[in-house]
Formats: sequence, C-alpha cells, structure tokens
Amino acid sequence: MKKKRFIASLLLFSMMISSVVYADKVEDLKNEKNTQEENLKQKKQSIENMTVEKDQLFNQIVEKKRVIEELNKELIELEELLNKLSEEIRVSNEKIEKLTERIKHNEELFKKRVRVMYGNKDLNSIEILFTSSDIRDFISRYFMMQSLADYDKKLITSLKNDKAELVKEKEVLEAKKEEKIAAKKEMEIKLQTFHEEVAKNESLISELEKNISFTEEEVGSLERKVRQLDANISFEEKVKAEVLRNISEKKLQEGIKSGEIKEIPSTGEMAWPLRGYYAISSPFGWRGSPTGGYSELHRGIDIPAPTGTPVYSATDGVVISSGWNGSYGNAVIIQYTNNITIVYGHNSSLVVSAGQRVSKGQVISLVGSTGNSTGPHLHFEVRYNNAPVNPIPYLRS
Repeated sequence: MKKKRFIASLLLFSMMISSVVYADKVEDLKNEKNTQEENLKQKKQSIENMTVEKDQLFNQIVEKKRVIEELNKELIELEELLNKLSEEIRVSNEKIEKLTERIKHNEELFKKRVRVMYGNKDLNSIEILFTSSDIRDFISRYFMMQSLADYDKKLITSLKNDKAELVKEKEVLEAKKEEKIAAKKEMEIKLQTFHEEVAKNESLISELEKNISFTEEEVGSLERKVRQLDANISFEEKVKAEVLRNISEKKLQEGIKSGEIKEIPSTGEMAWPLRGYYAISSPFGWRGSPTGGYSELHRGIDIPAPTGTPVYSATDGVVISSGWNGSYGNAVIIQYTNNITIVYGHNSSLVVSAGQRVSKGQVISLVGSTGNSTGPHLHFEVRYNNAPVNPIPYLRS
C-alpha cells in the first residue's frame, strides 16, 4: 500500500515538474512571438514608408514631365521665332545691300555730273556762268546747276537715312535673336536637368519596388512564423492544460481512494453519471487491453460501481440507441448536440428506449459488466463528430 502511494506521489511530482516545464516553454514561445510580431510591425511600417516615398517620387515625375512638355512647346515656339528673326535679318541685309548699291550708284552719278559741269573744257562754274549769252541764260544756268546739286544731295541723304534706319532695325533684330538664342540655351539646360531628374526618380522608384517586394517576402515569412508560433502556443497550452488537468485528476483520485473526498461537484457542462462513485479505474487514452496483452485506445473512462447502481444521464438529449452493442455490452447512446453523442456501456439493464427524450439527471440504466468487461463498472464515452474525446473536460471545467 505504501509502495503504491509512493509511486502515485512520484508520478504526481513528475507531472508537476512537467507543468512547470510546459509553462516555461509557453512563455518562451510567447516571447518569441512578441519579438516576431514587433519585427513584422517594423517591416510593414517600412513598406508603408517606402510606398509613400514611391508615390511622392511618382508624383514628382508626373509634374516634371508636365514641365518638360511645356518647355518643349516653348522651345518649338522659340525655334519658330528664331527662324522668323533670321529671315527678317536676311531681308534687312538684302535691303541694306540694295540701298548701299543705290547710294554708291547715285554718288557716282553726282560725281560725273559735277565733272561734266565743272570739268568740261577745263571750265569751272564761274566760267560756265560767264559764257552765258545774256543775263537770262546766266540765271537759268545758275539755277539749273544749283537744282541738280540739291537734288543729288537730297537723294543721297535720303538713301543714307533709309540705310541707317535699316541698319538700326537689323541691329534690333540681331539683339532679339541673341536674346532668344540665350533663352533657348537656358531652356535646353532646364530640359536636360528635368530629364536627368526624371531618370533619377525612375531609378529610385525601381530600387524602392525591389525593396518593397523583398520586404513583402520578409513580411510573408514573418506572418507564417507568427501563425506557426500561435499554433505551437495553442498546442503547448493544450498540453499544459492537459497536464494540469491530469495533476488535478490524480489528486482527486488519490483523495477518493484515501476516503478524504466523499462527493465531487460537477463543474463542467455535463453531470457526473454516478452518485457516490467518483474513482476512475481506467482513464481515456492508450492502455494495455484488460482482456489481452496488446495496447488499445481506451475511448472513454471507466467508473467502478456495484452491479445495479443507477446510471444518470449527464445531459439532456435524445436516445438514438438502447440495446446490445458488441464489446460495449448493453449500452445507451444519447445525442446531446449536433456534434456530440454520449455512450454509456457495460450496463446490466437498460431503462430507456431509442427515440426517447431524456433530461439531465434522469436514470437511463443500471451498472453491470456486460460485453468486454472484467468487472462491474460504467464505461462513459464522449464522441465529438463521431470521434472519441477525453470526457473529463466536459465533466469538470
């Protein structure tokens, strides 16, 4: 007896150590998850920042291309204006050349006329006048000579004035042309600068897109890590809860065996199916078969009690089977919810029938040892979606 208690105490101590280990493991996993979530947050923020920067660069490109388009239009207009000015300068040069020729021609005529008037027969103007036949002829010659001289002078002066005006106009046109050439060079420099800035922004956008793509892959990897850590934490917490539940159950069973615990309140959604009998002789899980040497999955819990002890329904529900059920012997199966059914096996007799609605706490059978059984007990089994699960969490929260 002392040896059994020592083994039970040793098992309980081992389970308590396991619970501490699992607690540390869960805490480590949670710390790692927090670290990965912080990394994930930073990566997502980085993507957001890079996306904002990319959008700003793109907007700058749009604006710069708009300016480039306007500059190109202005450059075309400037080219047309330069061509027009060049044409006007060419026309002015032609006019100036023609006037220069006319001035030169009229000056030559004037010189010849003077030579004729003053140089013929080596006579000067006085001699020409004094060779007049009379006073009328004298006056006539004088006014004719004066008139010719005045005409030639006025013509030449007029031509020279016209030439001077044309030269001024040409100078104004050339000054305008030089001004427009300077403006064109300045505009071409601006265009070149804007083209270089657009190319630079496009290069930066390309680099940002690569970085965003790479960071998105990192985000995907981190999200997978976080999901895996969540799954691991969930699994470890379930294991931890199961260990703690087993510790609690072992303590409970020790208390029942020692006689310290006389009655167990039902704290789960299902009521305890036997009154006054709370010991579990065989828990849920893998075990050696009671009728052979092989291992099997025990699909429920065994609660030993004398033959004829009333079995109470753990829940409300509908009886879907009541009768002989192979290795379960005389068994009752009750549909509790759409997903959950409950099996009460190895009964000596059955109190309810298939199709009958029962209430929680209603007697449905009497304990026995029918089917594959080595002694009187109740086999209590919970099935979720037709697969057996541990009943303890349903009986005790």
